[in-house]
Amino acid sequence: MISIFLFSFLSTLFFLCCGIIFYRNDKFSFSNLNILVILGAVIISFISVSINYFLPLDKNINSIIFILINLIGIFLIIYKRILYLSFLVCILSSLICTLILLFDTIYRPDASMYHLPYTKIINDSKLIFGISNVHFRFGHTSMLQYLNASLYNYFFLEKGILLPAAIIFSSINMYFTSEIYKNVAIDKIYSFFIFLILTYVLYGFNRYSEFGNDTIAHLIFLLITTFIVKKDFISLVNYKLFNKILILSLFCFALKSSLILIFLIPAYIFIKYFKKNFIFNFANIFAISFILIWLIKNLLISGCLIYPIEITCFEKLAWLSNDTRFNISPKFQSLDNQAWSKGWSNYYGEEIKREDYVKNFFWLKTWGSVHGLLIFKKLIIYILLITGLFIAFKNIDKKKIDFSIKISDEVKFLLLLSLIGTLIWFLRFPLYRYGSAYIILLLVISVVIFCFKYNFNKKNDKIFKKFINIFLISFFVLFISKHTLRIYKNINMTPSKSVWPEFYSNNNINKEFRSEAIYIDGKIAYYLLKEGFGCGYTLSPCSPYKMKDVKINEKRGYKFYILNK
Repeated sequence: MISIFLFSFLSTLFFLCCGIIFYRNDKFSFSNLNILVILGAVIISFISVSINYFLPLDKNINSIIFILINLIGIFLIIYKRILYLSFLVCILSSLICTLILLFDTIYRPDASMYHLPYTKIINDSKLIFGISNVHFRFGHTSMLQYLNASLYNYFFLEKGILLPAAIIFSSINMYFTSEIYKNVAIDKIYSFFIFLILTYVLYGFNRYSEFGNDTIAHLIFLLITTFIVKKDFISLVNYKLFNKILILSLFCFALKSSLILIFLIPAYIFIKYFKKNFIFNFANIFAISFILIWLIKNLLISGCLIYPIEITCFEKLAWLSNDTRFNISPKFQSLDNQAWSKGWSNYYGEEIKREDYVKNFFWLKTWGSVHGLLIFKKLIIYILLITGLFIAFKNIDKKKIDFSIKISDEVKFLLLLSLIGTLIWFLRFPLYRYGSAYIILLLVISVVIFCFKYNFNKKNDKIFKKFINIFLISFFVLFISKHTLRIYKNINMTPSKSVWPEFYSNNNINKEFRSEAIYIDGKIAYYLLKEGFGCGYTLSPCSPYKMKDVKINEKRGYKFYILNK
C-alpha cells in the first residue's frame, strides 16, 4: 500500500512539475494546480509520442525525463512559493489513487489484448511501420498508452504504467470539488452543473478496473464542457483559456477518436470570441504539432489517419490494404466494429450478412434486448438521482418557473453538441462506453436548462450551500465506503494477492503467457500467443492472431511490416 501511495505522489508531482514549467505564468490556486497536473500529463504524452518516432521509451530515456522535469519543476514550485498547495494536491491525489488502485484489477479483456501489449512495444521499440498488421487493434490504440509507457522507469518499473489514469481521475475529481465550493455562492448554476457531473463520476466511473481507454477520455470531455458554463465566461475568455481548451480537446480526441465532436467547443469559442492572439502564440504551435505528430504516427503504424475510418486511409501504402483477407482491412474492421456495437454477437435469427444486419435498423431489436437494456439499467438510477436532486434544490425557496429568463448561448451550444453526439453514437456505434460522455452531458445540460428557468442563481446562499455540502459529502462517503469494502473483501479472500492491480488474467495465475516466436526470413517477426486470452505486458510484439501474407523489411533501423498484396 505504501508503494502505491509513494509512486502516486511522485508521479502526480512529475505531471504537476511539467504543467508548471509550461504554464509558469498562470495563477496558482488549488483548482488550477489540478488542471496543471492534467495539462502536464498531456505534455508528457506529446513528448513521449515525439521521442518514440526515434527511440524506444525505455527505462533510461524515461528516467532522464522524469529527473529533469522534477528538478526544474520543484525549483519553480519553491520560487513561486506554492510548496504547500503543490504538496496538498499531490497528497490528496495519492490518497485517491491508493484507494482506487489497491487490490483492483486492470481493464479486462482489452488491457491484456492490446493496451498492455502496445505499451510494451513502445517501451521496447521505436516506431514500427505497419505494426497494426501484427494486431489490428494496435491501429486504434490511445494516447493513454504513450502516457502509461512514459512512467516505466528505474523508480517505478512496470508499476508506473498503471498510474496515469488514476492520477487524471483524481485530479479531475479534486478540481470539480474545488470549483463547486469556490463558486457555490456566486454562480449556483455552474456549481450545480459540475455537481451533477461529479455525481455521475463517483457513481459511474469509480472503478479502476473499468477505466480502459474510454473513461479517461469521457472525463476530459466533461471537464472541457465545464469551462464554458460559467456565467462570466465572456469576461474570462482569453488566449490562455482558449489554448488550454484546445490542447485538452486534442488530448481527448487522441484518447478516443469517437469524441471528435469535442473540437466543436474550441471552434465555437474561436468563432464567437475571436481575438488575434488566439492564432499568434506559442501554444498554438504546440497544438498544431501535437495533432500532426499524432495523425502521422497513426498513418505510419496503420495506414490511416484515424483507423479504421476508410476515408482517412491510404491504400497505396505498403502496409495497408482494404482486401478483407487481411486483418488490418479498414473496410472489414469498420463494418465489424459497427456490427458488434449493434449486437451482432447476440443475434440468433435467420442468416444474414453483417452488411445487411447494420442497415435500416434491422439491428435495433437485438441491440435493445441486450446493450439497450444494459444502458437503461445503468442510466435509470442516475436519471432518478439527478431528477431528485433537481427537485430538492428547486424547492429551497419555491420560485415559479419563468420562461422569460434567457438561457446562455454556451448552454444552448452544449445542448446541441450533446444531441448531435448522442444521435451519431446511436446510429453508428451504440456501445455505452463509446458515447457515455455525450449521453451524460445531454442529461445534465437538460437539467441545467430548467435551473435557468427556475432562476437557481437567486436561491438562498446558505441553504443552497448546505444542500451541496450534505449531498456531496454523502456521495464521497459512499464512494469511499464502496472501495473500502472491496479492499476488505480482497484482503480476506486472497491474502497473498498483490496490492497492485494485476497485469494478468485469471487464466494466467502463474503470470506466464505462453507464446511461440514466429520467424519470417530468419528473424523473429512477432510472438504468437499460445495460451491465455491476451498477451499482456510480456514479450513484444505479441498477438493472439497468426499473420498471413506479411513480410518484414528493415531500413535505417526501422522495422516495416509489409503486406504481400
